[in-house]
Parts: sequence; C-alpha cells; structure tokens
Amino acid sequence: MLATWATCCILFGVSISLFGVDQGWITFVRAPGKKSDKQDGSADKDASEKMDPETYKKFTDMLLQSDAAKECLDNPDEWKRVPYFWDGGKNDRSKALVPGTLHGPDRLSVEPVMFLNRDRKRFVVIMHIGKKLCGHDGIVHGGVQATMFDEITARPAFWNLPRNIALTATLKVNYRRPVLANQILVFRTQLANLEGRKATVAAQLEDTKGNLLSDAESLYISPSNEKLLPDLSSHIKTIESVYPGNF
Repeated sequence: MLATWATCCILFGVSISLFGVDQGWITFVRAPGKKSDKQDGSADKDASEKMDPETYKKFTDMLLQSDAAKECLDNPDEWKRVPYFWDGGKNDRSKALVPGTLHGPDRLSVEPVMFLNRDRKRFVVIMHIGKKLCGHDGIVHGGVQATMFDEITARPAFWNLPRNIALTATLKVNYRRPVLANQILVFRTQLANLEGRKATVAAQLEDTKGNLLSDAESLYISPSNEKLLPDLSSHIKTIESVYPGNF
C-alpha cells in the first residue's frame, strides 16, 4: 500500500513538472562553462567559412582572365556574360545545394563565370573547384561533376523550353580523365535537340588547356502541369539584363 502511494506521488510530481515546463513556469539553466551549439560553432559553421571579399575578387578575376572567358569577352556580338546564381537574391541560398552547400572556400570557390551565346543555345561556364569536393584525394568527386553537369545543361533547356522551366528526366555522364581539384575548369554546353516540351542538351568539361575530362547528355522536360513550377520567362529576361552587352 505504501509503495503504491509513493508511486502515485512520483507520477503526480513528474506530471506537474512537465506541465510547468510546457507553460514556461520552469526553465532549464545551462551548466556553467557549457557553450551553446551556436557558441561552439556546430550550428553556424558557414560563418567561419566565408571567403573575404578581396580573396573572392581575386578568384573571380582569375576566372575572367582564363582563355575561355577572354574568347567570349573578345566577341561581344556573339557572347554575353550573365550571372550564374540566378535567384535574384530572392531565395535563401543556404538551403540550396550549389549556391549554398557546395559554395565556399575549397569547394565551389566563387560564383562561376557564365557566358550566353547570341543564339541562346550555347553557354560557357568557368569555375574553380577546391579540395573539399573530392572523392579520392585531390580528385573532384564524380558526383560533384554530375551535379554541375545537371546544373549547367539546364541552362539551354530553360532558355528554350516552353515557359522557360524544366525538370531533369535523364542525365548520362562519361568520365574520361580524373579531374584534379584546385584548378579552373571550363564547361561548354549546347542545345542538341528541341521537340515540344523536351530538350536534349550536351556538355563537355575541359581543363584550361582544352583537354576533355568528361562529357554528358541530359534530357529535360517542361512540365505540362503549369501549377507544378512557375513560369520563368520574365526572370530569364531579367538575368540577361544584369550585365551590359550587344544583345
């Protein structure tokens, strides 16, 4: 009988305590010397991984001084620079894979430099990939290459499909040579075929010497359900207007 009474008292005490916590009457005090997640850096690691503006500019200038960039800049009637990160600052990039998770020092070091051809069927994208995106030591992970191919081949598809919107249906990547990290890489992509809501896009990855490292082919489909994804026609025009050009 006494044991039953003691058990009831304990359960009653626990219930009152939980209710007090729920109502805010009871709060927990962190033990002295114990740091919060944010204080010990586990919840805010990105803050320490941001590249300083001077170094960021240095990397960007390095991309713009590559032969691939100069070829486009020297032909303004055929090529025009457009921003690679094209959300217009409206979206939270920290939640996105490429501009968030993969973007930063020793990863996708700076925003890639991208050029659009006058025919709007070809793009050149120049980037620097660092040592933190490797599989084997010093070699860029094949999955990272596939991700970038998916990103880059989407450009000709978006620019040419109905409503300027599309979803990836298939992606095939051929890995020709190991891609070493900490170097400038050049992606060239072009629309191969356009049929209704389907676009086939081809792309090649090269080093600055023009050596073929890998290539890919993607199939994109513009969804028939217009409620699934928004029409990006006006957004595409905005992107093209960011940098001055002859078209």
